[in-house]
Amino acid sequence: MVDGSWDNGGQGTPAKSGLPLWSKILLGCGIAVLVALVTCVGGLAFLSHKFKQDPEGAKRWALGFATDKIRPDWEDFSRVVDQLRTPAGCRALYAESPALAQTWPQESEFLAAAEAWRPRLAVVPPLGPELLGQGGVGISREFHGQVRVDWRPREGARVTATFQSARKQGDSSPRKLASLDVH
Repeated sequence: MVDGSWDNGGQGTPAKSGLPLWSKILLGCGIAVLVALVTCVGGLAFLSHKFKQDPEGAKRWALGFATDKIRPDWEDFSRVVDQLRTPAGCRALYAESPALAQTWPQESEFLAAAEAWRPRLAVVPPLGPELLGQGGVGISREFHGQVRVDWRPREGARVTATFQSARKQGDSSPRKLASLDVH
């Protein structure tokens, strides 16, 4: 280009060196899958080794982890059962959970039902690994946000409370019930 023209002398465009873009993308994806696979296999091997060494410790760890996750739901459930023990608590529960009117249209009907349940209500124990290990506690989260807590004590009535939503972190206000079943 000494002569000032843009003519490259008929050489054409120079060939690019290296891998094409699609090859680079496939190579990157392959490496990412390989790293993920090795990490998962290594993690599972480590956990299975730990669990084989101390099965009771592993069970306690898993139950402790589950206990921490469901503690807010259990505390709200316990509060509901405690409210069912007194007429004033039942009135407050009925007032703060309008969905109960679908089953009991009048507060007096709810109070009468609660009066019949009261002698059969067991004391709700504190949540701990021993309670989860014994069974009788079921907590499930529904797809539409509801949380169902089901407790079948060895003696007493089975209580199932469905909350309209999960507990939001930092929120201490009472959760509204979507339904309540005691039998």
